[in-house]
Amino acid sequence: MKLRKLKIAIFLGLGCIMMIPSIAQAQASFGIRAGLNATNISFDNLDNRSERLGYHAGIFADLPLGGEFISVQPELSYSVKGTAYKPLTEKRTLSFDYVDFLLPFAFKLGPVDLQVGPFASYLISDRDYIVIENNQVITDAFKKFDGGLTAGISFNFNKVFLGIRYNQGFSDLTRDNVREFLGSGKNGVGQVSLGFKF
Repeated sequence: MKLRKLKIAIFLGLGCIMMIPSIAQAQASFGIRAGLNATNISFDNLDNRSERLGYHAGIFADLPLGGEFISVQPELSYSVKGTAYKPLTEKRTLSFDYVDFLLPFAFKLGPVDLQVGPFASYLISDRDYIVIENNQVITDAFKKFDGGLTAGISFNFNKVFLGIRYNQGFSDLTRDNVREFLGSGKNGVGQVSLGFKF
């Protein structure tokens, strides 16, 4: 079932990317971006949480929608997320590797782009969570799929740009076997990127 859902998500994403260029035609441009993540997960029962640094890298397209002032920018990226916490004196981290598919709309105001749109994420790896109270190891503790809203701003300097955005997940990440310890948790990721348009 999980593999089937992943295939459906991939085909839908590829379908969107293949269909939109028929609108944009020759005006489409493509690019790469990479940068830092400041991530946190809002676990209800995990005390002393703090942001964890990660990184992201991806490819994207900029596809105008019938004019110069609005476009859609589908993006596929690899992103390291998670959170840091300090149960006693030792600081620990939870680390999650995701593949993100973002579909923001960009509103162009001269050299500035304002972006907002949905995203979907698939968890490709995570570390087992060790329950603090008795060192019990719980596997398969987190759900594979996440989704939410991305919003940001980009400053364009010819083909180079600086991007700042925030991705807020709407899905509870925890499965039943770990929710009693961690509570519900949602991804929040701030990103700063440098990119290049070809």
